[in-house]
Formats: sequence, structure tokens, C-alpha cells
Amino acid sequence: MNVKRGLLLLIAVLLSSAPAFGRSWYIRPDGGTRYSANVTTGQCDGKSDVPYSGRGVNQHCAFNDFRYLWDDQSGHVGAGAWVISGGDSVIIRGCSGSKKQSKPSAPDCRIGWDGPTGELSNSWCYGVGSYTCYNPPIPAGSAAQHTRILGQNYATCNSGGATDPRTYHSRLTQLYGGYSLTFVLNLQNTQYVDIECIELTTHNGTCTRGGAPGYPRNCSGEQPLDDYAQNGILLNNKTANLTLQDVYLHGFNSSGLFGPIGGPITLTRLFIGFNGFAGWNFDDGSSTPDAPGSSIAANYVSMIGNGCYEEYPLAHSFPARVCYDDNSNGFGDAWSGQDTELDSFVCDHCVIAYNTKDAFLGPHTNIRTLTITNSQSFGNMGAQWKWINAPGGRVAFINNMTVGNCARFAEVIPGAAQSFNRATGKPGAYLSSFCRAGGNTVAINSQQNSVVLFANNTFINNDEVGFLLGCGSIKDNRNHSCGSTKFIFTNNIFLGYHMRGAEAPALFYVDDSSIKISQSRNIEYGNRLFSGGNCHDNICADPHLVNEPGQQAWSTQTFLDKLDFHPAPGSPAIGRGLPISEVTKDFFGATRLNPPTIGAVEPSH
Repeated sequence: MNVKRGLLLLIAVLLSSAPAFGRSWYIRPDGGTRYSANVTTGQCDGKSDVPYSGRGVNQHCAFNDFRYLWDDQSGHVGAGAWVISGGDSVIIRGCSGSKKQSKPSAPDCRIGWDGPTGELSNSWCYGVGSYTCYNPPIPAGSAAQHTRILGQNYATCNSGGATDPRTYHSRLTQLYGGYSLTFVLNLQNTQYVDIECIELTTHNGTCTRGGAPGYPRNCSGEQPLDDYAQNGILLNNKTANLTLQDVYLHGFNSSGLFGPIGGPITLTRLFIGFNGFAGWNFDDGSSTPDAPGSSIAANYVSMIGNGCYEEYPLAHSFPARVCYDDNSNGFGDAWSGQDTELDSFVCDHCVIAYNTKDAFLGPHTNIRTLTITNSQSFGNMGAQWKWINAPGGRVAFINNMTVGNCARFAEVIPGAAQSFNRATGKPGAYLSSFCRAGGNTVAINSQQNSVVLFANNTFINNDEVGFLLGCGSIKDNRNHSCGSTKFIFTNNIFLGYHMRGAEAPALFYVDDSSIKISQSRNIEYGNRLFSGGNCHDNICADPHLVNEPGQQAWSTQTFLDKLDFHPAPGSPAIGRGLPISEVTKDFFGATRLNPPTIGAVEPSH
């Protein structure tokens, strides 16, 4: 073998064993139509980040519509097939909004039909109709090379370190669904896919589906169709190794995310809010369980205003136009689980607020390992926190700030256009079932041989019960089933208030004699006597928080709105806690004193 031939053979072997790196595809408003075997007049191949030159076909330039990635608009493509391969990247700079669109909104990218009827000129997804006119499952990537769907600013999306996508939404690329679309983005049956720097929404401010009465009217699901979409993202129990980062999901008639999961899901800097039914509804209608090995890692995720329909265009910081509860054929969970098991759930720097039912996963999903840190929950109409531990489960609930004010929607929410309390008689105000589904500040069912740690949290409560502690699962609520489960409360603040005509709140309600509570160095004040308090191991004194309201019979639900969780100078919380190895920082990232301050926050310096 000569040297040259041997070298060529060696190069071929090396190339065949090297990892395959994906191709990049581009969408931009000044791109062109898609060239394909079906459409030989198409202008661009989508493989270059340059505009269409204005001349020729099959040029090396960007597409001008996101839908060209799976639909060549030939009118015969049916559900379509992706032109990209697994491991490729798509960079979306925006869409052109063709003249065929009834309501163009360039550079935002419409998903679904272009108009309210299915005449032949409306050839997007022509073979499948308006309800299912969304993408086929995105081609799966691999552990080494993810498939990526990226907004144009993905590399610097949260410039300056912002953590709430609402505050930098102008940097996100928007995909919006309409004309009765069921889902904007289909992520069923796919793995190793990243979605980054994307806004998913609708442009519907005129109708509702679900909730009664429909306000301002019910959406038309018959042609001519109203311009709305039901859900943001569709998943199933084969969706795994999915990453959503810098994503803003809002304004859907049903849910921001819909369906179970099939493996690890990572969420970083998400806002999921003002969806008419729920934030994330894991129940696909058949209570399909999550696949074994499923987990969620949520960092800087906000769930706000679910159960309320969003106004369009947005004009208020709390942009609800109508809100529903179970008395008005609504729902309103933030995270809404199904009958399943989940390996782990991590929620760090989560904010769950002003949803019209429960804030957290509920009593259906058995969680083996649950970690909630540096998070907030307040103003939700059900429980502020609700979950169930799997047998042998582990819970770490650390550095969180919670306000148990489940009747807060009885008055105007900060930033809202109006009250949504049915008693006001205002159009769009249909809430009456305040403190739904028990309404406890924290409600836990813990199964046998679990360890539940509450450390360095601050709880403010003006409802009947602070902590409802139960045993067993929702299907198997046997008495005395907690076994050796330990409920450990250390370095927490429990501050209670009572409303006019009501008693002070109970600290604990224990519904099974097998439940054992261990308390040490908590501060307890304003709670009902003989309701689980312990002034021997705890400090029974006013914690003196900044802007802390006084103890009186309050008649307004707004009195806790300006409370600051920092301890005021002279607070008995400062430096009185027990050192805990897992707790080295406070809610805001400040180093813990030695000894640490009781509660979620160290004093301001």
C-alpha cells in the first residue's frame, strides 16, 4: 500500500468514527419560500443565514416562514415531514407574514392556518385541518448532539442576568398559534431537543373555550374559525431529555404545557401564565403515567395567573381579562399532576402566584425525591403547596417564602384592571370558590418511611390551617400508614393572622395518629392555641418582620401585600437558629450568619 493511499484510508476511518455535527437552518423575514420536489418554484433551501436575492429558485438562503421546516405549502403534504435531521439547529430571526394571512403580525411567526376557513389558498397543513395544523414530532437529537430550536438572540437571551422572560420578551422570537390550533409546538415522541429564547402565545383577546359564561363570548370552533390556540406545547410519555430555556408561555385557552413526560426535563427561566385551564396539565385525559425515570429540574420558573384568560394586546402588569374557578366551569392549577410516579422534582427560585386553584403538583403524583428551595408561593386560590411523597420519599423544603392567603382574589390583584370576584357583578369576574380544595397553606400526604425537612422557611398564614399533614396516597388512604416517617421543622417562622369573624389559624392539622412532628428553634406567633405549637422547643414571640402588619381582626385581603420577609432590627429571629449543613445561604443568596437567622432571609445590611 503506498503512503498516499494509506493516509486517505486513515482519514476515512477517522471521519467515520467522528461524531456527526448537525447542520444549521435559518428562518428570517427577508428569506424566501421553500424549494422542494413538490414546489420547484420555491426560492430558498433554508441553509444559509442570508435573505432571498429576489432572483431564481433553490437559492442558498433562509426560509421566510417557520412552517416551511415541515410543510412546503404544496397543499398535498398532510401532516408534513421535517426537512431538518436530528442534531440540527434552527435559528429563527422571525417570519415574513405573507399576504395570504388574514391577520399578519411580522416578524412574529404564525403557526396553523393563515385564515379562518380552509379554502384551497390556505394550504398550510391542508390535509389535516386547522386543529392539528402543527408540526410533526421534532427529529430527536442525541446525548452528544441535541436538536435545537433557537430564537435569534439565544446566545445572549437573558442579557444582564434577568431571570423572568417577561422582562426581556423583546429579545425572544415569537411563535403564535391561531384559528383553532390545538397545539403550537409538538414535542411528542422526541428526545434530546432544546427550545431556547422563544415566546409561545396566541393573539386572542376576544373569546374563550372553557369557563362559563364565555366572556366576551365563546370561541367558534366551526369555520369561519376564531383566531385562538388551545395549548402551547404538547408532550407525551416518550418525551425525554428536553430542555426549555428562556421560554415565555402565555395566553392559551387551555394550558401552557400539556401531557405527561418520558424522562428528564430541564426548565430554566420560564414564565408560564394566564392560560385559561392550567399552567402545565400533565393529565392527557387518560391519566397516562410518566415513564419510569422521569424527573423535572425547574430553575427560575414562574407560574402566574393560570385559570385566567389573557388580554390581547397586553395593557396591564396582571393582564387577565376574565378568570374562572370550579364554580364557573374553570380549573386553575399551576402544576397539575396525574396519577403517576415521578423520580424527582427540583424547584429552585420558583414563583407560583395568583393561580385560581392549587399552586403545586397536587395529591396524585407520588414523588420520590422533592427539593424546593428559594421559592415563593402566594395568592393562589387553593393550597400554596400540595404534594404526596412516594414510600421512602425524601423532601427538602428550604429557604422558601409563603403567604397562605387563598382568598386574595376576593379583592383586586396588584396590576389587574379590575376585581375578578363574582360578587362585584363585573363582566369577566366569575371567581367565588375562594380557598378551594382545602385551601390549606401546605397540604402533604406522606407515605411510609419518608423524611420531610422544612428548614429556614417563612410562612405567613391568614387561612384556617397552616399545615395539613396526612398519610397514604390518594388511592390508598389507610390509617396509621406513615410508619417511621419524620416531619422535621427547624428554623422556620410561623406567623398567623385572623380575619374578622374567624379564629386565628391552626398551625398543624394532623389527620392520622401515626404522624410524628419534630420541632426545633422555630418562631411561632399569631396561631391558634393548642394547634400543634410548641413553646418549649420553639420561640413563641413576634418575629418582627419589616412592614409586618399588627395582630388584629383584619377585614381586607390586601393587608399582607407589602410585607417584607426581612427581619427588622431587634427581631428574635436574628442569629437564633440552629446551623444546618444544607443551609449556607438565605433566599437572596446572602451568607448565613453563625448561628443563622430563623426564617428564609437574613437581616439587611
